[in-house]
Amino acid sequence: MEPVLLLVLLVLLVAGVVVTGTVVGTRRAVRALRSSSTVRRVGELGGYATLAVGVARHPARVDRTAGVLAARVTAASVTLQREVAVARRAGAHLGEVPTVLPRLADEGFALSRALRRVTTTATGHSTELHEAARAHLAVVADVTAAVRASTALPAAHGIGDEAARVAADLQAYAGAYRELVRPADAWGSATPGR
Repeated sequence: MEPVLLLVLLVLLVAGVVVTGTVVGTRRAVRALRSSSTVRRVGELGGYATLAVGVARHPARVDRTAGVLAARVTAASVTLQREVAVARRAGAHLGEVPTVLPRLADEGFALSRALRRVTTTATGHSTELHEAARAHLAVVADVTAAVRASTALPAAHGIGDEAARVAADLQAYAGAYRELVRPADAWGSATPGR
């Protein structure tokens, strides 16, 4: 009876490890999907589709300003992310922009979602959302302009860095050549014991 009990316990242990591994793997996959920018963009497209249906059903209750601001916030966020990707590929110095970018994207996503919701429903705080969206757009425009300016810099300074490296190499070569051709008495006086 003991071998059967041992076998049952071993099967239960293996089943527990498999189930635990599956649960942990599923949680990681779900977390990765939720943080994916592609899934976020698909969600935004679904939100805009819902907005279009709401506007088509009740055109009299539409806050067009909120709809336009929602689209502008989303477009500005996508443009900023595209500019940062271009700057990274160019090797531009971005400073703190990569650390701020996720927070800006999250804020833009939340603003866009709230503006889409306000577009088809009557609420009292829509002007506050409009002002927040305009402020967000101004910040994103400033950051985008700074990233574009930073992207232009490596082309201007790239040759300067290369020229400085070439000059340093030439100075090292000249110093080594001077060491080789200096007079023989300099060698004798430099070595101790002679």
